[in-house]
Amino acid sequence: MAASPVVSGPGTSQLEPVKTVQLKFEAFNRHDAAAIETLYASDAILRSPDYPELVGNSKIADTYRWIFDAIPDAKDSIVSIDSTENRVYVQFVLSGHMKDPGHKPISVRIMSVYTIKDHRVVSDSTYYDRKAS
Repeated sequence: MAASPVVSGPGTSQLEPVKTVQLKFEAFNRHDAAAIETLYASDAILRSPDYPELVGNSKIADTYRWIFDAIPDAKDSIVSIDSTENRVYVQFVLSGHMKDPGHKPISVRIMSVYTIKDHRVVSDSTYYDRKAS
């Protein structure tokens, strides 16, 4: 079932970008790539150390599917979340265990900047140390 990122009512316009991002994190923690796909615009751009410029919500969802396969117990824990207008800034920790014979535990501090338009992520710039674990 896909998540609906729409928030409505008086005084919610400033909360809408944060709510959209919160829904993305909830979908991540459920390992729901289909819901993540609906939260990103069809022409969304994801930039990260591993993906200099990944374009399109289906490609972005496929990346999350790969993460869920590689880290079966992957979980994001938000440390802080802040916003200005249509930008949301999130510090979080990705934790879990790699799907390898040793089940190596990982814990990576990550910073993401999301740009939201019409209740969808249109840009996701994510920063982390690729050597961290």
